[in-house]
Amino acid sequence: MDKQAKLIERLFKDTLIIFLLSMFVSTIGHLIDGIITGNFLGTEAIAAFGLTMPYQRFVTIFPSVIVVGMQVMCSKFLGRGDLREANGIFSLAMTLALTLMIFLTGGTILFTEQVADILDAKKSLGTIRPLTMDFLQAYSFGLPAIAAVTIFTPIMQLDNDRRRAVISAAVLALCDIAGDLINVFVLDGGLWGMGITTTISYWIAAGVLLLHFFKADSNFKFLPEAVSLKYFRRMILIGLPVILGRGTAVLRIAFFTRMSVALAGGVGVAAYAAIENFSGLLEIIPKTLGASTQMIGGILIGEQDRKSILRLMKLALKYSLIISLTMTAAVFLNAPTIADLYTLDDAITYQMTLEGFQLAIAFLPLCAVGIIFMYYYQAYGRFKLVSNLTVAGNIGFIVPIVLLLTPHFGMAGLWLSFPLSYAAFLLVIFFITCRHCGRITFRLEDYLLLPEDFDVAKDKQLNITVTNKEEVMELSERAQNFCEGCGIDNRRSMFAGICIEEMAGNIVEHGFDDGKKHFVDVRVIVKGEQVIIRLRDDCKSFDPKKWEEIHNPEDPAAHVGIRLCKNISTEFDYVNVLKLNNLIIKI
Repeated sequence: MDKQAKLIERLFKDTLIIFLLSMFVSTIGHLIDGIITGNFLGTEAIAAFGLTMPYQRFVTIFPSVIVVGMQVMCSKFLGRGDLREANGIFSLAMTLALTLMIFLTGGTILFTEQVADILDAKKSLGTIRPLTMDFLQAYSFGLPAIAAVTIFTPIMQLDNDRRRAVISAAVLALCDIAGDLINVFVLDGGLWGMGITTTISYWIAAGVLLLHFFKADSNFKFLPEAVSLKYFRRMILIGLPVILGRGTAVLRIAFFTRMSVALAGGVGVAAYAAIENFSGLLEIIPKTLGASTQMIGGILIGEQDRKSILRLMKLALKYSLIISLTMTAAVFLNAPTIADLYTLDDAITYQMTLEGFQLAIAFLPLCAVGIIFMYYYQAYGRFKLVSNLTVAGNIGFIVPIVLLLTPHFGMAGLWLSFPLSYAAFLLVIFFITCRHCGRITFRLEDYLLLPEDFDVAKDKQLNITVTNKEEVMELSERAQNFCEGCGIDNRRSMFAGICIEEMAGNIVEHGFDDGKKHFVDVRVIVKGEQVIIRLRDDCKSFDPKKWEEIHNPEDPAAHVGIRLCKNISTEFDYVNVLKLNNLIIKI
């Protein structure tokens, strides 16, 4: 494996671990909610909890739409070294998300009965209706905090504070679990108490994340003066698949709950609530794999680096299959124990839930692969494709499969629709790629759906990773010869060599002095008459522009190398992202 491939793998692993930890510990609280509700509050309570699931999914649509648009746009601007624009997008995202969630909180409190009617919590279901309303009112007070946590978490990744995201998620989970236990064993607060516990936990978690923005070295700041609607349309356009995805997911869950009631009454919806609740934990695997692919892919797409994108996708798919197949086997073998967690001395509910886990779990490997492609396509900007696939995946495949199977297999047909719908989803991606290429193909590069002119020609790019001073000097001369070979005049070719020698040499001299192994990844491309140099290293954070402006700015003899490179370049931009220094020089 070459040095650049190792870099991508390390980035992917680091990002995946943080996303996985933060999503796991935050999801575990929701999982515990379902388990405690089913075990200690009874079948009616878990049924009521299940009826609120479409609402819980619905209210996360808006912050999720905004955060995807924000993340994709910020990644691309950071890949280009434009931190100011990234801050403006972050500030706009926060303003929109908090405003929308405050309105939703008020609407839920004022129209609780109407919301319960929409969720099919009918009076004929007895005590299930008031239990549903109790949870809705209590849960709604936490909506602004849920939005804040949703927006802040990816920023922690981009702004080099990954541990805080994990700490916040851990605080959320611990507070939720402790609160649930106190509610059940001490306060006897029922489902209202469960909802209030979730609300309080999210507010505390949001506070932990908020402290990041008071750090002196935080790149991201909330800047009211930077809030502009100029990116609103593109943010929503990028997030459109999320609107369709979450919206159709709400319809899918509502469809499943109604089918469960029709097929097996309260017992059916209780079993489905258990499956859906535990699936939330399982889905963090494809979601974290997809989010890691999307974040790193967005940066690589911004750099127009086809080779690295292909490496990233191979890596993501390898990990998705290894992890998802392992989890599938583990859940299948332990299905009796898991089903027992959700049932309270009810043999019928237990048997139905057990069957659901054993049949539905086959969806996970198919889902993991599908989401990798979905998140990648979204990062690239194929919004129409992602939107169509999203609607088809949540509604287009599932509904006819359920309607076809349930008359013959009952609830088993419902469980089988999980893996069969994802199989149909992947089959559609196969047909779309074959049509795009004009032939049957199994080459991964074809499934990237990149245009031929996506990046510069191979003979117009130079990619080398250096680890010592001698390699820097060799690269400087090689870069100058490369530029001349691409038709760049001798003067600017010499400037390119000087910039690499000065800046890469400076990194090796001052960044490699901590005794650890480091690298400087250098990419030189020629686009028309312009030379673009990107230097990336994994040393401690160092902004040459800021350093030169702060330290002895009036001394003409200070920082000669940095000043020289700034003067001979048309653009000189720096950004630190994913704990990597990125310097972009255009000549």
